[in-house]
Amino acid sequence: MSKIGIVMDSTGYLSKDILEQFQIRVVPLNVNIGDETYSETELTNQIYFKKLSYISGLSTTSQPSVGKFLETYEAMFSEGIEDIVSIHLSLAISGTLHSAEMAKELSSNQNIHIFDSRSSALGLGVLAWASAEWAQQGFSALEIMDKLKMLIQETELYFIVDTLENLRKGGRIGGAAALVGTLLQIKPILYFNKSAHIDVFDKVRSRSRAWQTVLDQLDRALSTGKRYRICVMHVNIPEEGRVLINELQVRYPEHEVRLFEAGPVIATHVGAGAFGLVFHPWPSN
Repeated sequence: MSKIGIVMDSTGYLSKDILEQFQIRVVPLNVNIGDETYSETELTNQIYFKKLSYISGLSTTSQPSVGKFLETYEAMFSEGIEDIVSIHLSLAISGTLHSAEMAKELSSNQNIHIFDSRSSALGLGVLAWASAEWAQQGFSALEIMDKLKMLIQETELYFIVDTLENLRKGGRIGGAAALVGTLLQIKPILYFNKSAHIDVFDKVRSRSRAWQTVLDQLDRALSTGKRYRICVMHVNIPEEGRVLINELQVRYPEHEVRLFEAGPVIATHVGAGAFGLVFHPWPSN
C-alpha cells in the first residue's frame, strides 16, 4: 500500500472502479431536500430527482463538517498512511476547503496537504485521479503538490446547461450572467475563470452548437501533440452521455476517453440534462 493517501470531496465524481483501484477516500457534501439532509454519497441522481419532485422550490447544498474530515484523516493515519493529499472544490464557490483546513488543525498528525482545485466536479476529480497515480509511482506528497500546481494550469472544464437560474439562486453566478440563459433560448457554456469563479465562456443557440464549441477547445488543446485524458460527465442523461462518449472515442482513438455521472450536489446547481467535458494532458512521470 502507498504511504500517500488521497482524499477528495464527493463532487469529484470519479467512478467506483477508480476509487477502489487507487483507494481514494471521499468526504461527502450534504444535499438538503425540503426538511431532510442527506450525504451526497447516499443519493443516486434517480433518487434525488424523485425526492425533489415532492417539494416546491430547489434543493440546497452544504459543505462537509469539520468532524467528517477529521474522522477521515484520523482513520487513514491509523491505517498506516503517512501523508495525505486532500483535493477539494474551489474555495471561491464553497467552504469545503475551510472545513478541511480546520480538520487539519485538529488532527493528531499535521502531514495533511490541502489543495484548492480551483474547479468543481471532474475538474477536481481528475486531479485526485492523477495524484493517486503519482502516489502509486512513488512520488512524495510534496512532489505531488508541485505536480498538481502544474497540472491545474492545463486542466480545462466546460459545462453546458439549459439554464443558469439554479446557479443564480444558489449564489454561484451573478444575476447579470444568469440573465443570459433566459434570452432567446441561449445555451450557456460555463467554465471557471482565472479567479476560480463560475463564469459564462460562450453563449450559443443549441446544444449541438454548444458541444461543437467545447470540442473546438479540446482540438485547440490537442494541437500540442500530447496524449490527453478526456472525460465526459452528464447529469441524469446516461443515454446522451453514451452517445457523446462514443463520438469522442471514434474521434480521438489515441487518447483516454471516459464517461462519468455528476451527482446531486452539482445537479442542484446546474439542473438535470447538463453535461460537460474535462480534459488535461496525460499525467506524466
